[in-house]
Amino acid sequence: MTFPSLPQPERPLVVIVPRRRLWLRLLLLALAAAVLVGAAATAGLARYGGSYAARPFAATSSLAADPEAKVISPAAAERIEARLAAQRPRGVYVTVDTYRNQLRVFRGEELLREAICSTGTGRVLHDPRTGRTWVFDTPLGEHPIIDKRRNPVWAKPDWAFIEDGYEPPPRGSPDRFDDISLGGYGLYMPDGYIIHGTLFKTLLGKRVTHGCVRLGDDDLEFVYKTVPLGARVFLY
Repeated sequence: MTFPSLPQPERPLVVIVPRRRLWLRLLLLALAAAVLVGAAATAGLARYGGSYAARPFAATSSLAADPEAKVISPAAAERIEARLAAQRPRGVYVTVDTYRNQLRVFRGEELLREAICSTGTGRVLHDPRTGRTWVFDTPLGEHPIIDKRRNPVWAKPDWAFIEDGYEPPPRGSPDRFDDISLGGYGLYMPDGYIIHGTLFKTLLGKRVTHGCVRLGDDDLEFVYKTVPLGARVFLY
């Protein structure tokens, strides 16, 4: 018995493309795709967004003018400037920049002296025995010079002893008085804050004090001789 022969499946046609031609075809396909995308984008911009061709334009503010804004006349502007000028400090005054630790002495708008100083640490001291707390900040704001002294003597407050771990001595005790630490001059502000000298000149320019303003010897002498009683000190 003879079986009919089954048709053999056709063998797939394999086309071998040389590698150089393959890369060439891929490159041509990529270029064609880029052309199509560019054409589509151009058509979309032309229809919806307009052309992106460079052309001159004027810069405008996004804030509309306030229709209720009033125009100040030259005479009114002069009156405002006069009021501001009246608020400027007159005579000699002092500014203390507690962020940069810089002290400046002015006479009107003229800068007479600029000096490196030290100001308060901002540290908090707590006495566990009594519950009292001290914050060693330099007070900000405007403060007058209420006293000036040569060779000032420091009457140590309680915190000066508590900070070192000692029991404060009685009021009036000789142990409370220090005639060295404040230097040769002292300019006193309210609440016990003083512009004075220092034994630790390498620490000038740093926040290391208990709230007072420390200066080097030459700068302190200049400030003492230049700044009168009643002069204003602006600390910020």
